Amino acid sequence: MCPDCQAAKLTNGLWNTFNSPQCPYCTARLIQRIGKLRTPTSDAITARRRVVLADAVAWGHAEEQIRKLAKGPLCYQPEVRE
Repeated sequence: MCPDCQAAKLTNGLWNTFNSPQCPYCTARLIQRIGKLRTPTSDAITARRRVVLADAVAWGHAEEQIRKLAKGPLCYQPEVRE
């Protein structure tokens, strides 16, 4: 499991570090967090979210997956059970 996903899960999403763009789950949480920021315009928020998404897509992650995760509840990388 991604260490930042694990820390975020243990702190109920209060963890402020994101392993983005390497982890699509961290990227989705970061996009969610940016959406809650207070800025003068919503255009600034939209632009920041698009940059984060573009970075993750450039790393090879599926845009559709990240968008779906970001629209849902806080998400964390699933634990791998052996």
